[in-house]
Amino acid sequence: MKKMKNWGRRALCGMVACLMATFLTAPAAFAATAKPYEAEGYRVTVYAGNQGTVSLGDQQNAASVQLDPVKLNGTADFSGVTYQVENGKYYAKGLRVAGLDNVRSDKNTNTVDADGNPVNVAGVDTMLYAVPMADGSLGNTTVRVTEDTDFVVAYGILANRVAYTVNYVDADGNQLQEPQTFFGDIGDRPATAPVYIENYLPQATLVVLTLSADESRNVVTFRYTRLAEGTTTVQQPSGRVDVTTPDGSTAQGAYSTTVTPEQAAAAAAGAGAGAGTGDPANPIEQTPLTTDAGTEVLSDDGTPLAVPEVQTINDDENALSAGQQPGDGVPAANTAWIPWAVAAAVIAALMVFILVRAHRKNREEEAPAEA
Repeated sequence: MKKMKNWGRRALCGMVACLMATFLTAPAAFAATAKPYEAEGYRVTVYAGNQGTVSLGDQQNAASVQLDPVKLNGTADFSGVTYQVENGKYYAKGLRVAGLDNVRSDKNTNTVDADGNPVNVAGVDTMLYAVPMADGSLGNTTVRVTEDTDFVVAYGILANRVAYTVNYVDADGNQLQEPQTFFGDIGDRPATAPVYIENYLPQATLVVLTLSADESRNVVTFRYTRLAEGTTTVQQPSGRVDVTTPDGSTAQGAYSTTVTPEQAAAAAAGAGAGAGTGDPANPIEQTPLTTDAGTEVLSDDGTPLAVPEVQTINDDENALSAGQQPGDGVPAANTAWIPWAVAAAVIAALMVFILVRAHRKNREEEAPAEA
């Protein structure tokens, strides 16, 4: 009996040592099998909101979809996203950053009060992306992202819906690109940025237009000037357009085809201060556009060109100039711990079995002695 008790103790000690060895070696084995963290890009999720659903490519309609990971300092592309409105009272106006109001938001402004709370004194506009166009396609489908970002569908009421048109013409009024028609609500202030046209420079880098009930007034026209011979333009992935003059020097970021919320906030703040106007009777002072070497950027007739400026057009003004409205994958579950958990469970079960068996042996050996 004593030998049996000693055998049971030795078995228990052996099982405990085995279990401890399992848990002590598990972290090292796990570290050997786990891949080191590598930043693959930013996560971009699109939510449908309360009035419909969204889908991406051939996926089924859902409450949300996730785009492919966006490279660091890269651009999110919503061209594959579609949204479906399920409430007949509403229509989809486009996508906005989640947490912001459909039209304006305190979160879009850097102005704060004495307690540090955001103040929306300038009525800063909420940027919309992937805006539906008259032909059913989506315009303004790209936006530069610098962090994991959530977007949500912005809805408007059909009774307030109006169209606005964006034209792209040269200095003589000749059409350079097909006009685009977008939709918004009366009183909305869509901020628009120019499209890229090779070797041309637009007169404005951003325009804020207040939509009127009279759609004939909801027209903005981007006027482009052809650059001098030998001057070239290059559009970067971020939407930034660089201009290179014949001497090889470059004016980086002469304008951009995408607009960030921060730029929209700055544009609204400038509008509140009266900087930029669509009224030719009150022209603003313009800054010559020069390269990093100080070379002036010239038009094809040799006239020095100005830096494209932010402009605003109120609903009581004629729309004389403007542009196009801007607009990780789910990580695989880490299952490396499962084999270790199974091994620990098997060892624990084996220990229980051995202890129960040893206890029964002891009782069987002690039973005759007690009799």
